[in-house]
Amino acid sequence: MTMNDAVLTLEHITLSYEKGKPVLDDVSLSVFRGQILGVRGENGAGKSTLMRVMAGIQRPNAGQRHVAPDAFGRIAYVPQEIALYPSLTGKQNLDFWAEVYGLRGRKKAARVRALLGMMGLEDKANHRMETYSGGMKRRLNLACALVAAPKLLLLDEPTVGADVRSVRAMQKAILDAKRDGTGVVLISHQAGELEQLCDRILTLKEGSFVQKAPLRSERGL
Repeated sequence: MTMNDAVLTLEHITLSYEKGKPVLDDVSLSVFRGQILGVRGENGAGKSTLMRVMAGIQRPNAGQRHVAPDAFGRIAYVPQEIALYPSLTGKQNLDFWAEVYGLRGRKKAARVRALLGMMGLEDKANHRMETYSGGMKRRLNLACALVAAPKLLLLDEPTVGADVRSVRAMQKAILDAKRDGTGVVLISHQAGELEQLCDRILTLKEGSFVQKAPLRSERGL
């Protein structure tokens, strides 16, 4: 992989709160198109903060964030918390986010219909989200992130607490996004999930990377 294949690059990122110990300490990484980068580490290691920096939500104290030109406005971030409107139906939530990303008319209808099918939510499309099970909410949460076919997909524990059917649907959707050329970053504590899905895994400890697992190609996979 070359830097021309990178959809996002972080260079020497440092972030501290109120002159305390750095939450992120000289962190550098690249996210490549059509690959899934896994990030693991104990609670408090800085994973969610790293994800917010990658999303552009949180500014570091030092370092540079570079986004590929074609990815501006095409970054989707799925935090641990469900970011949906409980009083709207599943379809209405998807319609809302589709319009935020500029989809209208038949294009919007087709995309929403496809995502409902992908996540197995067709029969619940017109039910209010607050009636959904935890796994269904997780599926819809990911579907809303995928509505605009992002170039960069940032996933912070997307399958936590989900049932087996929901996990399988979400994992398939993540792999489909990779095949479509999306760069994906995945944080997960689920046993074996990173090893199953990721091309490369980074381990974060006390704000710094301590281990880099090789790409699949480097492992002969």
